[in-house]
Formats: sequence, C-alpha cells, structure tokens
Amino acid sequence: MRFFVIIFFCLLAFQAEPARAQAMKACGGDGNWPPMSYVASVSQHVEGLSVDVLRAIFPEPSVALRPWARCLHEVQTMEGYDIVMSVFRTPERDKVFLFSHSYLSLTPSYLYATARYAEPPVKTLADLSHLKVCALHGASTFYTRLPTTTIESGATNYSSLIKKIDRGYCDVIVDMREVFQGFSNQGMLPFNNGQYRIFPLPGTDKYPLHFGISRDHPQAAQLIDQIDRGLADMQKNGKLALIIAHYQL
Repeated sequence: MRFFVIIFFCLLAFQAEPARAQAMKACGGDGNWPPMSYVASVSQHVEGLSVDVLRAIFPEPSVALRPWARCLHEVQTMEGYDIVMSVFRTPERDKVFLFSHSYLSLTPSYLYATARYAEPPVKTLADLSHLKVCALHGASTFYTRLPTTTIESGATNYSSLIKKIDRGYCDVIVDMREVFQGFSNQGMLPFNNGQYRIFPLPGTDKYPLHFGISRDHPQAAQLIDQIDRGLADMQKNGKLALIIAHYQL
C-alpha cells in the first residue's frame, strides 16, 4: 500500500511541473526589434531584453526570430513554438492568447526625414490621417487610431522601411521610441546622424509588453503563472531593473 501511495504522489508531482521537464520554445520578429530581440551581426545569436528575461525564468529556452506574422501564427497554433515574446495586448489577440504581466512599457513614436520636413509634421494624432504612414509588416499599430488598411505595411524589415522614407513612399514610420533608440545603440541603422528625427506620437500613452501563449496550449495557464512568478521575483530582487538598465532604457 505504501508503495502505491509513493507512486501516486510522484505522478502528481510530475504532472504539476510539466513545463520544467521540456525546453520552452519562443519566437520574436526576424526584422529585429532592438533592444527587445535581435541578432547582432557579430554574434549571430538571438540577444535582447525580452530574451534575457525569458532566460532568467526558464532553463535554457530555445529562442528564434521568425517573420513576425508567422511567429504569432505558429505560437497560436502551437506549430513549433510555445511563447511569443515582446507582444502588445489587443482585443483581437486576447481572443487567442493568454498574456503574462507586463515587463516593460514602450513609447509610441514616429520617424521622419529632415530632408523632407523642416519641422515635425505631426502636431496632433489626427495629423497622421493626412500623411502616408508606414509600419513593419505584422506590427500592431492600434495606437495610431488609423484603420490598418490606411497604413503601408509591406516592409518586412527596418532597412526596407528606411528606403521607403528615403524614396518618398512614406512620410513617417510609426513604431516605438525604444526600438528606434535600440537600432541606434546597436549601430544597426543610422537613426542618430541627423538625417532622421524621432518624436513621441501626441495623444498616446506608453504601452506594456507581454509574453503570450496560445489559449489552446495544454499548459497555457501554468506557463503564464510561471512567467508571472518569475517576473515578480525579478522585480523584487532587482534583476529586472538591471536587465533594463543594461539596454540603456
């Protein structure tokens, strides 16, 4: 009888922590989104703030960068990935994902070329409706309050977005100030040479970043709880603040 009791509790323990028994697989956008996730040309491996946070919570997670829309789809349908990194929470995404607590908030901003505009072209958020607005393919642009059909989002990387600005196909690029800053800090794009200027979008608030897991994932609730507990511990012991400071935010 004692033998069967021991086996029973061992099985319970095994079922209680399935997330620890296998490596978690996470993805982010392959267009690079520094400082959250990116591949530096020197290292050739995925780095970034979101990656560091995830690695502090899960033992040796597998992290890859995929086309952003594909990453979202593959996490939603559990086609090789468990977690999507650096994701904004929207009503549409709430239908298919569970979200962790936030670990960072970002500032909606816009970039324009100084050769085209001597002064910032956006004084109010409504000014965007009179401009050709561009964004990365698959990016959430809800903070602009523009219909998605009015935003040019064909570019799959930021180098292509900059070319659209340079060639006059776009008046402004919308994204997060911290991302533009991350490209400058990493020397990946020339956002600090005076050729472009970056300003916060008026009438917007900072938006929190989350980790997301498909609602259909068999361990969704457990994984979200594990992430939230990890984030709480990192906030208490100061590790989260150190990671954020490391990326000059």
